[in-house]
Amino acid sequence: MIYTLCKPYEYFWSNLNSRVNWTGDAVDRASASIKGLVPTGGSGYNNQKWACERYVNDTYESYDYPIIRYAEVLLNYAEAVFERDGAISDEDLNLSLNLVRCRINAKMPKLTNAFASTHDLDMRTEIRRERTIELFNEGFRIDDLKRWKTAETEMPQDFLGIRWTGTEFQNKWPGVTNERNSDGFIILESGRKWEDKHYLYPLPTDQLQLNPNLKQNPGWGE
Repeated sequence: MIYTLCKPYEYFWSNLNSRVNWTGDAVDRASASIKGLVPTGGSGYNNQKWACERYVNDTYESYDYPIIRYAEVLLNYAEAVFERDGAISDEDLNLSLNLVRCRINAKMPKLTNAFASTHDLDMRTEIRRERTIELFNEGFRIDDLKRWKTAETEMPQDFLGIRWTGTEFQNKWPGVTNERNSDGFIILESGRKWEDKHYLYPLPTDQLQLNPNLKQNPGWGE
């Protein structure tokens, strides 16, 4: 989470207010765009994934966005093995998912069959959880939910932000206007719906006209 979201009270830089020496010392902090972040808007979760902390000239891209990452390949492998066999060995986990899971924090316990059993975890859920965390904000989520056929459960849920009630944010962000749920989390969006037809996209009208043998996908009409 430290490398994905902006940790409160930390310093963050941008293209205009870029890093000076990358040491985090007083000179570096003086140049920061955000000094001692206190989330007071939106979801309360501030994203820093893909954010640029160095100066880049206008008309030059700050990052070359990856089309496919090695982490995705490893997570694809772990999921494919489990879905094929209904199980996955510790050996396969170690050469795939655990390389992603432990690359930042070597103290992170590896996902193993014994670990899952000891903590009463479902292996499929844990493999999917690891993918959800690693590929955050990379455009995979809706396709994953469709592939897993869990969209009808996940998508209608309320879209939540930080826990506000009973936390320091209640004092630091007193002007929040969003409703909170029974657990004190900010509700950003509610009343979302999902229909079975959304598992498939509608076929383009011009293609249906070109080929009368094509039939529109269920639920999208003719």
